[in-house]
Amino acid sequence: MTKISRKEWLGAAGVAVITAVLTLIPYWLGNLLAPDNLVYMQLIMNPEDAQTYWAKMLQGFDGAWLYTIPFTPEPHAAAGVGLFYVWLGQLARGLGVPLTAVWHGSRVVASILLFLTTFRFVASFLQDRRSRWTAYLLAIFGSGLGWLLFALGQNFWLGAFPVDFKQPGAHLFFTALTFPHISLGTAVILLDVLILRKISDQYSVNGNRWGWAFFGGLANVGLGVAYPFLIYIVAGTAVLFYAVLVWQQRQILWRTGWQIATMFLIPAPLYLYYLFVWRSNEVFRLWDAQAGTPAAPWPHYLVAFGPLLLLAGLFWWKRPEKRPQFTILWLWILTAALLLYSPLLPQRRFIQGVHVPLAVLAAAGFGQIVLPRWQNGRLWQKLVAHPRYTTPKLRRFVIMIFLLGMSLSNIYLWVDVTRIAVLEQPDLFFRPAVEVESADWLRQNGAQTAVVLGSYQTGNFVAAWAGQRVMLGHWAETVDFVGKETAVHQFFAAETSHAWRQDLLDQFDIVYVWYGPREKELGTFDPATASYLNPVFQNESITIFSVLP
Repeated sequence: MTKISRKEWLGAAGVAVITAVLTLIPYWLGNLLAPDNLVYMQLIMNPEDAQTYWAKMLQGFDGAWLYTIPFTPEPHAAAGVGLFYVWLGQLARGLGVPLTAVWHGSRVVASILLFLTTFRFVASFLQDRRSRWTAYLLAIFGSGLGWLLFALGQNFWLGAFPVDFKQPGAHLFFTALTFPHISLGTAVILLDVLILRKISDQYSVNGNRWGWAFFGGLANVGLGVAYPFLIYIVAGTAVLFYAVLVWQQRQILWRTGWQIATMFLIPAPLYLYYLFVWRSNEVFRLWDAQAGTPAAPWPHYLVAFGPLLLLAGLFWWKRPEKRPQFTILWLWILTAALLLYSPLLPQRRFIQGVHVPLAVLAAAGFGQIVLPRWQNGRLWQKLVAHPRYTTPKLRRFVIMIFLLGMSLSNIYLWVDVTRIAVLEQPDLFFRPAVEVESADWLRQNGAQTAVVLGSYQTGNFVAAWAGQRVMLGHWAETVDFVGKETAVHQFFAAETSHAWRQDLLDQFDIVYVWYGPREKELGTFDPATASYLNPVFQNESITIFSVLP
């Protein structure tokens, strides 16, 4: 392992903190510039999924330790799923601070932890300081060529949005900009890979390998709490790495095998518990069955990672003597590629963190292959012959240009989300204040077990902000989402009979009907004309009706 000076650690920590603060700016501006008639939802992307995280935190804030899905009306037992956000809510409750403070605080802390883990990870493979810092900055700020698709007007090339702007797990800056559980999950993967190297016969020096194995197991318990799907990445990489070690040494490495197995045996009870929940709790099982996230067409991943992969491949081709020490990085990349198109439901999540090993390999390829070749070229020699230029300064300039070019998608992303927070302030990211007022009334006056019927976006918000269960609220967490969506649309259609509506209200024990602008878009039925609905709250845009027995 490379020894890093205190000064260098301080530099890496400074970059981590500055970057984390940089990710706060769009949120700060969103809060600062929200007009009186809008309320900022503390989000910059994917509002529908983000509301499920807020719903979990709200339950923890209200005293729950387990999660009950509020995005579906079916009663069911709470389960230890999504505990990372439930426990964040408990932390807010214990500290007596708003959920917003814990949300942003956890995101900043998780980002800094991710960046520092990345620096340790990079340093374990690259002993040269210049290469190490190139890889570190490339890992944090680097991205793909998604910006080029935008420039060419191919926003939905091959029917998919560019990975650089769609999948937070694709690049670390995007990860840090969005959700804390993704940052923590990525940090654990990096830690696991380092531990695999420590306990392997090939890379370990004298030390407590069993201690590292147990530490890896505990880290994977944390992974199972924060982002359980990512265990596939770690397990796949570990299996391939162990297979390579056995092949290289032509013998079964029993001790190493058991040490690697320990990393997964310790969190095994947690994953067995998840399996038990999926089999015994029908609502959670149906949620899981709907929660598929298919991978983008494979050319999109070449756009997102192609430049790094090209440099990494060049390094592998030109430096065969250095291949062994980077084997595990290639195995991680291979694991991600296989999982992306595996029959597992969360396909696109398996790209998580793969930018880091690619950044290490690409930095090595750029610093050890490309840059020396340029330095030997005629143009370089002519430039350094000028009194104003020196080889070290020119080298730093070229590296800076390289890093800047590889960061364009993230620069575009940061500028765009900041622009949206300042200028556009779109719906769902900025909710009408009347909606917030109505949800606050429900939170203060409605039973938490009550079921609320409203449009999809209404339910998505109410479940997260007020805490009641909703008829329709999330594409995965609402059981039979398509059927519920159809039923809600039919409820607000003028031609639907009152008898059908009453049957629907009885079937799902609905207590409140929310009626506002979003519901009016679904149909012309006016709940005020129904004798079985009684208005209990009203403001200038929204009326909440209680269902009469």
